[in-house]
Amino acid sequence: MSRSPLAVLLVAVACCAASLAPSVAGAVQGSRYHDGVTSTAGVVATESPAAARAGRAVLAKGGNAIDAAVTTVFALNAARPQSCGIGGGGYMMYRSPDGKTRALDFRETAPAAFKADSLLPPGLHKTFTGHLTVGVPGTLAGMNAALERFGTLSLPEALAPAEKLAREGVHVTTSLSGATARRQKDIALFRAAAGIYLKNGQPYAPGDLLVNTDLARTLRTIMRHGIGAFYGGPIARLIVRDMRAPRPDTKDPGLLTVKDFKAYKPVWRIPLHGTYRGRDVYAIPPSSSGGTTMLEMLNILEGYDLHGMGEGSAQAITAIAEAQKIAWADRGAYTADPAYQRQPTAQLLSKDYAAARRSEINLSKAGSFPPGVFPAGPTALGAGEDVNPRGSTTHVSVVDAKGGAVAVTCTIEQEFGSTVVAPGTGFLLNNELTDFSSPGTANAPAPGKRPRSSINPTIVVQSGKPVLVAGAAGGSTIIMGPTLAVIDTVDFGMTLPQSVDAERFDDQGTNKLMIEDGRIAPDVLGQLTSEGYTLTKQGEYGVVPRMQLAGLAPGPAGLATAVSDSRSDRGSLAVPPSAPPPVKAPAR
Repeated sequence: MSRSPLAVLLVAVACCAASLAPSVAGAVQGSRYHDGVTSTAGVVATESPAAARAGRAVLAKGGNAIDAAVTTVFALNAARPQSCGIGGGGYMMYRSPDGKTRALDFRETAPAAFKADSLLPPGLHKTFTGHLTVGVPGTLAGMNAALERFGTLSLPEALAPAEKLAREGVHVTTSLSGATARRQKDIALFRAAAGIYLKNGQPYAPGDLLVNTDLARTLRTIMRHGIGAFYGGPIARLIVRDMRAPRPDTKDPGLLTVKDFKAYKPVWRIPLHGTYRGRDVYAIPPSSSGGTTMLEMLNILEGYDLHGMGEGSAQAITAIAEAQKIAWADRGAYTADPAYQRQPTAQLLSKDYAAARRSEINLSKAGSFPPGVFPAGPTALGAGEDVNPRGSTTHVSVVDAKGGAVAVTCTIEQEFGSTVVAPGTGFLLNNELTDFSSPGTANAPAPGKRPRSSINPTIVVQSGKPVLVAGAAGGSTIIMGPTLAVIDTVDFGMTLPQSVDAERFDDQGTNKLMIEDGRIAPDVLGQLTSEGYTLTKQGEYGVVPRMQLAGLAPGPAGLATAVSDSRSDRGSLAVPPSAPPPVKAPAR
């Protein structure tokens, strides 16, 4: 990857500094660094400029963080369809202006006919494609639940900008064009998908206008008739009809029924709460593994002086990587849908447990770690491996003028999900059932079960303010996005733009360290190799995780910042200060 002359010079300076003091290396600004946007009237961070405009408009008219986040998520269905839509699901963290926090699980569920061995035989599903991989979508039900409980907009009002984008068209971004090219052969398998996302059989070029009249019609149907049109009504029937249609070419019948759609419910959960160096950290509970894994890591790392070690030093990277491997072992053994598997959440998040696991770490040697054992808790099962490594997803972070904050991650799993579009519906269906692990693990497939996720929406509170509203995209690498954002801002004093720009690394338990090495001193990389890590080098910037950050400054000014990751499209926008004050939310 090419670098600007300034970036090359900065790397050289960092390397010289590291040779003088090898245990401490400072952060080096990358060639794609950019400042965030700021406002006292609200901010939105997302990967889509078009969706961000929809969310910002809601804030500018007096809507709250929930209103803006929900509107942005719906707009993503038209503007970034490869990552998010009403054919998928996700998770939301919400903090109200008065400090109350809530977590919303709108993860997809397995059909009633889905069994532990459903994905074991050969078939198109082995390529993470096709009808058999589709779970019951949760995004529409989840966003409706969020609006009903905490929003001020009606569902039709929140859907209207998405309907307009689908009807009038959106200009194709570089990321959408590239994703289409990567999945072109799979999209071509399904006529309805190809008719929308391929132009004369080829991917749309950046800047082309993409119109999706079927999606616009579907959204208008929901606006008129409510979510019942989707969960059991005509939209569900179109999807189920396509599940049963004969396909001699692909031979991939699906399992979804109208009854499965009618049975779907999003779940409000109590957020996980941890502390890290005096800050309150609120995270998503299972069925996602993101919150437990991150908080366990932070508890372990709290016993190290990461600031003294130095950002980018071999010692700090080793400490973080070893803590991740311990938390990853526990994640694989225990974390799953809590309705199906008892979770040792309190034990995993205990400071005493973290201290015991910390004692196993040797900061001069890459280790291997078994999961923890809890005599009074559930038994560790076989490692629930991540079967589908291709997760994509997208994230939205919002802070409103009153200090309300939302971190919401929506997904259809990998880019373009299953690549299935039921004829007449206009939206892509997820392939989330490939997120289940092998039979016999905590994350084993089962009817009605939610597959384990890595989604990790996070809100960090300092001095009563949401100073970090974070989330990421990128499959199993998602967890390390917000985790590193917490470490970067708390331990290393970075601003939100600096944290988004900073180098990423990830070791999911194998001593194979994926690392953005372009700005790390050569002697640090050499030290990591000598400790036993195999380095998978990503250059100055890798592809994932892709973060979206927002937050309020801890002082009294109420200035909010939002910043989008330069590893993808930038969609952060701020409400101009002249916007009218927010309307008071109705009592609920």
